[in-house]
Amino acid sequence: MNLSPPAGFELFRLPTGPAWVRPTVRKDLCSLWQKQKSNPLFRDLARRHPGHRTFPGRAPVTFLPVSGSPGWVVRPCVHGGAWGQLARDFYCGTGRARKEIHYSSQLQAKKIPTPSILAVLFYPAGPFLRIDFVTSFVPESRDLASFLSTRPKPAERARAFASVRHLFKICAQHGFLHADLNARNILLSGSFAKKPQAWLLDVDAVTRHEANSNQVDTSNKNRLLRSLLKRARWGDLGYSEREIPALWRELFPQR
Repeated sequence: MNLSPPAGFELFRLPTGPAWVRPTVRKDLCSLWQKQKSNPLFRDLARRHPGHRTFPGRAPVTFLPVSGSPGWVVRPCVHGGAWGQLARDFYCGTGRARKEIHYSSQLQAKKIPTPSILAVLFYPAGPFLRIDFVTSFVPESRDLASFLSTRPKPAERARAFASVRHLFKICAQHGFLHADLNARNILLSGSFAKKPQAWLLDVDAVTRHEANSNQVDTSNKNRLLRSLLKRARWGDLGYSEREIPALWRELFPQR
C-alpha cells in the first residue's frame, strides 16, 4: 500500500495508524492524544471534546475546538449509494484521500473557496482502511440546506443566492464538475446582512472538464436542483416541493 504523502503533507505515525499531516498542525494533533487514556479513532476523540458540535451528513461531521485556530472539522469518509450499504467506511488503499487532496489543491489554485485539508488519518482494518479527514473550520457558516430551512427573508436570500451563483460561475469557467453537488455541499459564511461567501465541500466528487463550460454549469445546476427537490420531499428544507420552481428561478434567474 502506497502511503507516501502528497505534496505539502508529511507521513506521521499516530497511535491509531499512519496519517498525512501538514507540518503546521502536527503539534496540535499529537497533543490531543496525550490527554487520552485510550487510542480512539479521531472522529470519536473529537466527539468527546466538551466543546464539540455535530453537523449532519452522510456520516456525522464534528467540529473540534483547537486553541489558537478557528477549530477543525473531522469528517469520516463513507461510501454513498447502494455500494455504501455494503462497503460502509472501508476503502482499498489511499486513492480516495489522494483524489480529494488533488482536487482541493486545484480548486484553491483557481481561487475557488473550499476548506483547507489539514490532515488525513488512516485506520488499518485487515486489508482495508478507514479514513478521517481533518479540515479547517469556516467560522459563521451554515450549509445551503440549513440556511433555507430558516425561511430567510428575501433580502438575505438575494445576497446568499448571489454568492451561490458566483460559485457556480467560477466552477464552470474552470471546468469543475461536482458529481454530488447537493444543498449540504455548499457552505455559506459571513454575514447574511452583508455579503456571504459560498464554499464548495466534499470535493472528492469533483472532476475537471475544461472543454465545455456550459455543459459543466448545466450538470452542476441539475445536481443541485435534484437535491433541493429531494430535501423538499423529505420535509427538511423549509420549502415544499411545489415552492422549489419559484425558488429556483430566484436562485438562477432566466436571462
